[in-house]
Amino acid sequence: MPEDSRETAAVREVTERLKSAYTGRRTAQEVEAVVGEAYNHLRDRPVRDFVPVLVERRARRILADLPDPSEMD
Repeated sequence: MPEDSRETAAVREVTERLKSAYTGRRTAQEVEAVVGEAYNHLRDRPVRDFVPVLVERRARRILADLPDPSEMD
């Protein structure tokens, strides 16, 4: 996860916001994994200011594209 304390806090807030937004549709572990994946995709970017926003956007796209667990029965 991020090393900068502000970035860490911002990504943590993104994670919590997405957990809340996807309650009942995705597990907390799924959301955490997707946020981690989205963050890892951006970890080597030199400009850090917008990383949390970009992580949230990417994670939302990934979560929206995952199959709905209720449709997998």
